[in-house]
Amino acid sequence: MKPLKVSMLATALTGALFATSAIGADYKAPTGERGVPADYAQFSQILDISKLQLSDPAGKSGNKKDVIEDGKFAGYSNEFFYVDKGSEALVFAMEGYKNRNEVRVLEHFKTGEADTYYRMTAEVMPINPRESVANSEKKRDEMTFLQIHNKGTFFDGKKGSHGEGYIPHPLLRIVYDADRSGKQDHYWAIIKNNTVNCGSKSGNKGTPECKKAYVKLDLGPIKTDEPTKFDVIAGNNKLVIKLDGVVKAEHDLTYWKDMVSYFKAGIYNQFKNGKGEAHFYSLETAVDKK
Repeated sequence: MKPLKVSMLATALTGALFATSAIGADYKAPTGERGVPADYAQFSQILDISKLQLSDPAGKSGNKKDVIEDGKFAGYSNEFFYVDKGSEALVFAMEGYKNRNEVRVLEHFKTGEADTYYRMTAEVMPINPRESVANSEKKRDEMTFLQIHNKGTFFDGKKGSHGEGYIPHPLLRIVYDADRSGKQDHYWAIIKNNTVNCGSKSGNKGTPECKKAYVKLDLGPIKTDEPTKFDVIAGNNKLVIKLDGVVKAEHDLTYWKDMVSYFKAGIYNQFKNGKGEAHFYSLETAVDKK
């Protein structure tokens, strides 16, 4: 598999290291004609180092399966995962509550590495998200597009396994939320604020640590007529989130330094009775060195 792209940058954390150009309004409109993602050079970097996790929309809520492994995407597409030939955007779609359609980047990293910054950049446009969640229950009106997840504090590389110290919570989710805190149709960053397992079977639910386990940051309203560019950067014990070149969040990650992390991108439904869809006009990962 191809390694992550590495760039050597002699810059400070809040300086040119995180500088990206704003998204222009010029992009192609979708036509609905489906192409094979691996045939498009702009997505080869991410696909070559990823696997595809896909749910069966007719299956049990939250089901998933690794349908493509080790970057072997050649010739593969279906009604949920394809490139629109008109827009040349990578399309992720999925039906069903807690179901997903995501590429999972295979490289693992630690966010405490000095002067090393792991970055995922994506230009994302959700398609009619409010219609997607319209028939769901109240407070179940989210969909996730980007994540940093974990394999615990040590991972031996065995397929289908979690590492020591694994917690069933991502460090970060970038989500669309239809209604939160009096704001409609905004992007939010949901950040795990400690490494405590707060799952339903952990025995920790209700503890002070789990009551303050998350930071939820408003990133601003979505755009429905053009994609939004996200830069998610983790390294040197910091998390930085940028939208269209503007820093929207900086978060101390000292507590996460021992966790083995990885990126995910696509669509993960946190709503019922609907279909989510997101078009990625670009998607790549990189390692930036100070």
